[in-house]
Amino acid sequence: MNKTVTNYIAELLYTHDCVIVANFGGFVCNKTSAKLDQVTGILSPPNKSILFNSQLKENDGLLINHISKSNNISLEEASKEVEIFVNNCLEKLNRFKSLRFDEIGLFTLNDDNKIIFNQDLSTNYNSNSFGFNDLTYNKITREQSEIIEESLKIIKSKNNFNVKRMLKAAAILIPLLGISLLSITQEKAVNKVYHQIAELNPLTIFEAKKENVVTTKTIIEEIKKEDNKTTMIVEEKPIIKKQYYIIAGAFSVEENANKLQSRLNSWNYNSTIIRNQNIMRVSYDEFASKEEALVSLAKIRKENPKAWILTL
Repeated sequence: MNKTVTNYIAELLYTHDCVIVANFGGFVCNKTSAKLDQVTGILSPPNKSILFNSQLKENDGLLINHISKSNNISLEEASKEVEIFVNNCLEKLNRFKSLRFDEIGLFTLNDDNKIIFNQDLSTNYNSNSFGFNDLTYNKITREQSEIIEESLKIIKSKNNFNVKRMLKAAAILIPLLGISLLSITQEKAVNKVYHQIAELNPLTIFEAKKENVVTTKTIIEEIKKEDNKTTMIVEEKPIIKKQYYIIAGAFSVEENANKLQSRLNSWNYNSTIIRNQNIMRVSYDEFASKEEALVSLAKIRKENPKAWILTL
């Protein structure tokens, strides 16, 4: 193969919420929103938290199909590669009590022989955050009210308040008041930046012309413009909703796919055919949320243990 099985798992984590390695376990992803650490001042972009479930061992075909297409080999050959990979992983885990998947995380075996997984946080698998790194937000450590109070004390120490001195006082106080208001509003604005950034599709941004590219730097610069006014320019992109299909079988002959679809429809399923080049996948039904698909999959697998979920 051109890459290791670990590399193919990492590729699927960018585009899927569940990647199962047959006879080993499944990686379940959950999207997390942007975070601002009040202590360190670090602003982190949206991410994906990855959990490992050793009970998800049934082959759903996702990883094997991906390896088969990537290397132009048969499904049987791809399945054999995954089997060899899993056997090596289990042998290393039992021998050394630890196992690392590059850019994914570390597995350890506890005293009860249960697998503990810790995610590698150096890689962000949320495609909406592609190209964005952690930012450091520096708070103003000295209270603006103290600076203003000191300025007033200096002015009051003078006995005569003529026009020139009044103008000097205004020249000192007005900018300080503006900075004070900006510091109050700026933190709330920065907290909203990544929420809007998360809705962007980075792939379409990078295909656009350079003058139309929206970056973290330009958004932060817009926050500082026009004294105490906060302006953010974020290009709105349509949100593409995912569909989840429970797959009953895959065929290269259209007649066979049509027969299975007719049979499923006669059993009161809302069956459809999903075409991908020369492969036609026949679904039991389609769902708008992954939770609904998982509930239905559990029921269907009582009759068809090889049914699996396809995410589009």
